[in-house]
Amino acid sequence: MQGERLARSLWTSVDSRDDSNTHGALAMSFEQRLMTDWHGLKRTGWPYSNKQTERWEQPEILRSSGSRKKGTYKEWLEPNLDPFPRRIKFRSDRNSHPVWPYAEVIAYFEAHGLKVNQDA
Repeated sequence: MQGERLARSLWTSVDSRDDSNTHGALAMSFEQRLMTDWHGLKRTGWPYSNKQTERWEQPEILRSSGSRKKGTYKEWLEPNLDPFPRRIKFRSDRNSHPVWPYAEVIAYFEAHGLKVNQDA
């Protein structure tokens, strides 16, 4: 009897209305988002492409100057003093979708004066 009551309280309707679409749905709410994917990053207001984001995540930046034709070309590595938060992949295959820690992304946006879209 008590187990049935507990099971009924866990599986409550999302709305107070008795709608056939939402009846029996598990009501869940998260107070804070933990991760965001690429589409969520763009909705939040990130203005750069996927490749540029990957470059900003690196601990070192490859710099170059000069001309290969004239023989004055040179390359060097500089430390990235303020990298974008690193992406996380939950699987090891190359088609795994990257996600970023949401709190770190928002902190990066605020530190750099980027406008955060609150509707995301």
